[in-house]
Amino acid sequence: MESLYTLQRGSSGSTSSNLTPVQLRALVLGYLYHECYSKTAKAFSKDSTVRHLDADGDEIQADNAASTGYELSEEDWKQLELRQKIRTYILSGQVDEATEKLNEYFPSVLSGPLSELSTPMPSYKPEIMDGIEYVSSTSVDPAHLTLNLRILSFIEACRTIPLAYPPPAPDDTEATPTPKSENLSIDDGSPASLEKQLALLSKAQKLRGLANMLPKPGDRELYIKELNNVSGLLAYKVPETSSISKYLSQKRRESVADQINRAILDRSGLPSASLLELLTRYTSTTWSFAHQLGVKPKPGALLPPTEFTQKEQEVVPPLNLQHFLDSRT
Repeated sequence: MESLYTLQRGSSGSTSSNLTPVQLRALVLGYLYHECYSKTAKAFSKDSTVRHLDADGDEIQADNAASTGYELSEEDWKQLELRQKIRTYILSGQVDEATEKLNEYFPSVLSGPLSELSTPMPSYKPEIMDGIEYVSSTSVDPAHLTLNLRILSFIEACRTIPLAYPPPAPDDTEATPTPKSENLSIDDGSPASLEKQLALLSKAQKLRGLANMLPKPGDRELYIKELNNVSGLLAYKVPETSSISKYLSQKRRESVADQINRAILDRSGLPSASLLELLTRYTSTTWSFAHQLGVKPKPGALLPPTEFTQKEQEVVPPLNLQHFLDSRT
């Protein structure tokens, strides 16, 4: 799988700025694999096979892996399907189900003791340009992952208005969900509501206990502060309409799902980010530093798209990724 993350230099001295079709294919396939787009990855893998033609223009039958430079193995496809399933569970708020699948198929992700602060290094790491190694932007510490999942599970238990996943279409008349009568509030005075609130309080206390077991004072302080904020959901009958409703947003689920996905890849001995993501970050950072340092553009230089004309630019512009993508559509 190493060819998925390393852009090899050819005998002609080509670099990552002059990619071959095989390398471009591996770049896209690696991104789809990392981000759990299993159906798209399968379709792309099937439809993007590089064709080799002889002098007469007839296609040459070649070994599939050799012709494309990279092919996912049966085990790779299986892992992708499992990661996608776990990700979908988290994105739909079924955190306990996701945790169960994690423990069943990727036990090392959450099995480390709470005092464990490091994880095994991947068998190989992606490198960009001059060999800079990537460090994951999110923790892969089992203790942190366990706490983040349990905190999200607590948040989902506090939810009174269903949050559908995938989200309804814009023209869907049911786009704005209404709370079910039996789940209207955390505390409506009924015996069932009281029992639910006691269960939530018990969960909050257990979460605080786990946070206090973290060995690093900085980690303990960070998680205790987070738990104090999240526990505030209990103060509202319908927390989705409160000032702290951000904790109930889909973005919260996405953040945890991304972290778990990166941790699975890391524990499997794979880079936690795709090479396409790394190259994008590298390029964006390079242009940003060049802009901050006041580097002047050379005549005829290919610059990131900007609202100003090149004549108006005294220094190179930073790379606005969204603007760049919009300019290509």
